[in-house]
Amino acid sequence: MVVAMRAAVLACWLLAGFPAVAQQEAARGPSGPGFTETVDVRVINIDVYVTGADGLPVRGLGPDDFELRVDGRPVPISNFYAVELRDDDLFVRRGGEVEARPLAPVPAADPREVDRLRREPAAVPPEQALHVAFYIDNFNLTQFNRNRVMRELRAFIREHLRPEDQVMLATSDPGLNLRMPFTNDRDRLNRALLELEEVSAQRIHRNNERRDLIGNINDVNNEMSREDRPEVVDAIRAGQSIGGGANYARNQLMAYAGSVRNDTNLSINALSRVVENLSATPGRKALVYVADGVPMIAGEDIFYFVEQLYERSISLIEMTEYDLSRRFQQLAAGANANRTSFYTIDARGLTVLSQSTVAGQVAGAPGQASLIDQIQVTNLQAPLQLMAEETGGRAVVNANRVMPDLLKIADDFRNYYSLGYMPTTADTGRYHRIDVRWKDRPRGASVRFRKGYRAKSVESRMIEGTKSALNLNMQTNPLGVQVDSLPAKRRADGNFDVPVLIAVPWKELALIPRDGAHHGRIQLWLAAKDEEGRATEPQRTELTIAVPEDRVSEIENGSWRYGVELTMESGYHDLGVGLRDDVGGRQAFLRGGINVGAGAAR
Repeated sequence: MVVAMRAAVLACWLLAGFPAVAQQEAARGPSGPGFTETVDVRVINIDVYVTGADGLPVRGLGPDDFELRVDGRPVPISNFYAVELRDDDLFVRRGGEVEARPLAPVPAADPREVDRLRREPAAVPPEQALHVAFYIDNFNLTQFNRNRVMRELRAFIREHLRPEDQVMLATSDPGLNLRMPFTNDRDRLNRALLELEEVSAQRIHRNNERRDLIGNINDVNNEMSREDRPEVVDAIRAGQSIGGGANYARNQLMAYAGSVRNDTNLSINALSRVVENLSATPGRKALVYVADGVPMIAGEDIFYFVEQLYERSISLIEMTEYDLSRRFQQLAAGANANRTSFYTIDARGLTVLSQSTVAGQVAGAPGQASLIDQIQVTNLQAPLQLMAEETGGRAVVNANRVMPDLLKIADDFRNYYSLGYMPTTADTGRYHRIDVRWKDRPRGASVRFRKGYRAKSVESRMIEGTKSALNLNMQTNPLGVQVDSLPAKRRADGNFDVPVLIAVPWKELALIPRDGAHHGRIQLWLAAKDEEGRATEPQRTELTIAVPEDRVSEIENGSWRYGVELTMESGYHDLGVGLRDDVGGRQAFLRGGINVGAGAAR
């Protein structure tokens, strides 16, 4: 991995004969005449899914049919984009257009040409492109449930995703494992999904632990409560409560709930990383999350079980220590900030109450086992429903066959409205609540949308964009940035100094004339990851450019170049690069590869 980036952040040098002056800044960019602090105004797009009482998409609405509120106040809709699917073709309306137009018109003269063009990606605007991330949480799945759902997912991807849709695949094993970055290669994705069915899943271990815990507590309670034991007879005669397993039950409960809480926090962390890596992906993002549920409150069902068995041994107030609802709300807020909708699937389908057998019943408490199991089902489904509802997605629960619900998800992908508005003031990064109203909504109709957003700082967007390029190969390069590495040099400590060259065409950079020179300002962000997946956090260098007035004509057809020296271990490394032209307000993100150590100079 990267051992160091020179000069605390980066080491840099100027190339000989370079006609501009580049300086590394310790903190902020230059100020004074010619430079101003710019406010980065961005259009906030809110995707809206409208269905009628019959559950089918409602088409034909315009901007005047909606009211958009931010933090409780109405705001004008500055951008409107409507998409609908008709006979396998996408139609769009922009602004106040009444008639929808085909997104990709096809000639009708030659039927073979029509079929060929339908199989090719449509020219979707980048801000409306669809990226679908499938996250299979093996840590919270049993193999049988996962593979049953996977068979329907493969059919869904094959039959209902369009050629222009980009798809990625990630799993939890239990750490986050990016199995395939975004691609529209359906054959490659299908092979990856088939291979995944052979991978072990971990939820069976937690299910067995829960079953054994309930059984052990029951056994201790039954043994301690036997009426042929002298101490029990004496307690009954004295009118005292019987059963000496309260301490045992409490200790076992706390150990179990703590373990479940730790595992759930790891699952939330992995989900947060997926959401974070999707942040710089342009357009709409859908995160399809498959699990056997995750607990909102760690061990909630066992708390109720022990409380009913030993009334004074535990207080249900103690459950608040194991309540993870705030973390799930923060996860949903992060997804909203990234224009990501959760589509969650409970792979268990219709569940059987596992403790409803005669052996699982508690003496003297008829029906308790069924109640405890129902609490568990609700607890495991609650986060799936919260994440979907808060982000405008859908939750698929209590369904042995998920394809009917997947078809509804496909309707969301192909039939939606995008409402855009421009904030009128600079944002401080706080969270904003969103409400969308269909003015004349008929009874039974529904309107879904993400419930809020957080405007991000330039720094946050650059960090997330660099990570997305590094981890997901999400590259956007409107500036035409090029990255090259020069031969590495071995160091005395066994590591290598690797020179990396960044080049940007001068014509893509915005320069401000001032005091006899043309000035610019650039942010350069770098992060690296080795073959074992160990990665550095993105690190920034702020640079200024000054081109003398009499030399501007010399650089018109050339490139601005900057060198940085990285200290790396031997082996292959991915390099994520983010570059922002602060004056022009444009940025680029790309990824390169460096094979360190092969043929290095000594």
